[in-house]
Amino acid sequence: MSSKSLLLQLDGSAQCRYAAEVCWTLAQKNKLTVNAQHVIDSLSAWDFLNFDIAGFIGSGPYFEAHEMMRSSLTRIGENLIEAYTGQAAGHNVPGDTFLDEGTTIREICWRAKDHEMVVIGQRSTGMGAPEEDKRRLPRRSIAETLTYYCPRPLLVVQDRCDQWKRVKILLSSLRVPSTLMTSCLDFAKNMQLEPTVKLVLVSQDINEERTESVDASSEAKDMMEDLRKLVPEMEKVQVEVCRTGNLSRFWKNDAERDTDSLLIVPVTESNGVRKTCFGTSPDLVVRYLNHSSVLFWMEEQSVELAVEERVSSAV
Repeated sequence: MSSKSLLLQLDGSAQCRYAAEVCWTLAQKNKLTVNAQHVIDSLSAWDFLNFDIAGFIGSGPYFEAHEMMRSSLTRIGENLIEAYTGQAAGHNVPGDTFLDEGTTIREICWRAKDHEMVVIGQRSTGMGAPEEDKRRLPRRSIAETLTYYCPRPLLVVQDRCDQWKRVKILLSSLRVPSTLMTSCLDFAKNMQLEPTVKLVLVSQDINEERTESVDASSEAKDMMEDLRKLVPEMEKVQVEVCRTGNLSRFWKNDAERDTDSLLIVPVTESNGVRKTCFGTSPDLVVRYLNHSSVLFWMEEQSVELAVEERVSSAV
């Protein structure tokens, strides 16, 4: 892999441990540096405790409580850094650790600009579709929020991963820019993994998922011919066409039958709004995807200033 460093988001979850194991494996195989970051989100604690005007008891107890919370959060962060450093050394993986304080998303995005990829653990919701989500106001996780703002590709790890044997790039009838496709193929080459393409076509008139050949589907044939003209490297890439009437069911079935592929979901951006290749917001893919890992590959043009501007205004 030609990229030089990964940024691992460090917390106390089992999913973070799985994400660290992925980073260590990538680092050993591709001679990478893994830098680990933990953010002390003391600002959220202050938002919870702060009041503009004193009420029954004044502001003193709240200042004291905030300092106690900040002190506890700092100790937790220091312990995480210490534990991670020892275990990373045992894997002979070089890298630094960062204990930052501030708004979590802003601090991650600030660090991300100096890395080629951000890796984060995410606890699966256990739900495969929005209709299964009975929560009135589902709260976005850090991983879900990062899909909107992260200036680099974002790898979300939800379970212990098998050793990847290939890279599987998801495409749909919504065409992605050729530059985005080229960068995905370059990534697979640098990872020394075979790239494959899964073209998922949604047809409301079918009840069961079925696999088709490219030549058997005029829609798929036209799409791939156009893409191969723009991206000559696609000539050597195996393409599988799947037609489904239910996208949520496809995600679930795909996770069950394919456990040794790194799933790449291309993400494009227009007028500050990010969408996956299926036209959905990327946070929903994180929330309801059952794959052990998924890599959101961001369109290169959406990096740096535009992202920085949105993070500053929204976080």
